[in-house]
Amino acid sequence: MGRRKTNLRTHSKSLTLERASSQDADEVRDQETHEASTQDVQPAVRVTRGASKYLDVWDLPDDEEIELSLNSLHQPVDDGARTFTGFLGTIARKPHMCPIRYLNWKNMPEELKEECWRVVERKYSVPVNPIAYEALKAFTLQKIGKAWRDYKSRMKKRHYIPHSRNKTRVKNNPPKGCIPEDWDILVDHWYTDDAVIQSEKNKDRRSKQDELHTAGSCSYAVHAAKKAKTDGQPVERAVLYQVLHTRKDGTAVNPVVKAKMDKMKELLEISSNQLQSSDTSGSIAWSPDDVFAKVMGKERKGRIRGVGFGPTPSGRSSKSVLTDIEIHSSQARDNEVAQLKASLATMEEKLAGFDEMKQKLSQFEEMEQRMEQRLEQRMARMLQQMSPQCNQDVPLAEHSPSLPKSSAASYQPSSL
Repeated sequence: MGRRKTNLRTHSKSLTLERASSQDADEVRDQETHEASTQDVQPAVRVTRGASKYLDVWDLPDDEEIELSLNSLHQPVDDGARTFTGFLGTIARKPHMCPIRYLNWKNMPEELKEECWRVVERKYSVPVNPIAYEALKAFTLQKIGKAWRDYKSRMKKRHYIPHSRNKTRVKNNPPKGCIPEDWDILVDHWYTDDAVIQSEKNKDRRSKQDELHTAGSCSYAVHAAKKAKTDGQPVERAVLYQVLHTRKDGTAVNPVVKAKMDKMKELLEISSNQLQSSDTSGSIAWSPDDVFAKVMGKERKGRIRGVGFGPTPSGRSSKSVLTDIEIHSSQARDNEVAQLKASLATMEEKLAGFDEMKQKLSQFEEMEQRMEQRLEQRMARMLQQMSPQCNQDVPLAEHSPSLPKSSAASYQPSSL
C-alpha cells in the first residue's frame, strides 16, 4: 500500500506536471495564434447586393411603356424620376452601348448615343411636343454621360494601383463583363503623366469642397416638386439650398453652410428680393441676380448652381422667372404648332391619296381611249371586209332581167 501510495503520489505528481506543461503549451500556442491573427487581421469587407439592374424596365413588353412626369424645364419629377435615372445608369454600364475605351463623352460616336436614346424611347413615354422632346433627349444623353463617367471613376477606385510598375497587374484584373481591349486602353490612360497630374488636381479640389448636400439619390427637381406641392407655391434655389443642406436634426452640414443659409434667410425676408413666379411643376426658379447669386456669387459658364442637372444659362431661363400664364401660353403655342403639323401631315396624306386617285383616273381614261380606238379600228376593219361583198352584189342586180314596163309608160305620142 505504501508503494501504491508512492506510485499514486508519484503518478499524481507526474500527471499534474504533465497537465501543467500541456496547459502552458496551450497558452503559448493560443498567444501565438492570437498574435498571428492580430497581425493578419483585415478590415471587414461590407457585403452589398451590387448595382441595381432594373430588370422590370428592361423586360417590359414592347406594347407597354412607362409614363414619365416632367416639370416646365423638362426634368423628370415625382416617384418615377429615381427609377428613370437608375435605368439610365444601367445603359451607361453596358460595355457595347457605352464603351469605356473613349476617354471623353464628347468622343463617344453619335450612333451609339442615338442607340441609347432609342432604348429609352422604347421603354418610356416621351413627349410629342418637339421642344419638350428635344429637351428630354438632351437631358437623357447628358445623364447617361454622367453615369458613364461615374462608372469609370468607381472602376479606377477599385482597381487602380499607383506607380506604373503595377500597370500589368491592373490590366490582368479587369472588372467582370468588361471588354479586355477597352480595359487595356483605359488602364493605359490612367498611367499617363497627364492623367496622373489631373487626378492629383481633382483630389485637391475635392478636398476643399465644404458644401455637401443631403439630397441623397433624389434629384434637385424631385425635391423641388415635393416642396412646391407641400407649400403650394414655387420654389427658388435659395429656399431649396436651405432644405438640401440641412441634416435630419435640423442643423446645417457645417458652419460655412450655416453662415450662407443665415444670409439667404435675411435677404429672403425682403419681398423685393423674392422671385415672382407661380410655377409649381417642380422647376426651380432662378435669375442671374437672385438671392442665391448674391450670396454664392455669379454663375460660371455652362452651368447653373442650385437647380439640378440639366438646365444651362443658354436654356429657357431669364431674369424674371416665367409665370403660369407665360408657361401655359408657351405650351399652348407649342401644342398648337404640333397640332398644325399633325393636320398638315394629314392633309399631305390626303393629297397624296387624291394624287393617287387622279393618277388612277387618268390611267382609266387612257385605257378607255385605247379601247375606243381599238373598237373604232375593229369597226373600220369590219366595214372594209364588208365593202367587197357589197360591190359583188351590185353587178348581179344590174344583169338581172328588167321588169316589164307599164303601157302608159311605154307609150310615146308620135310627132305631129
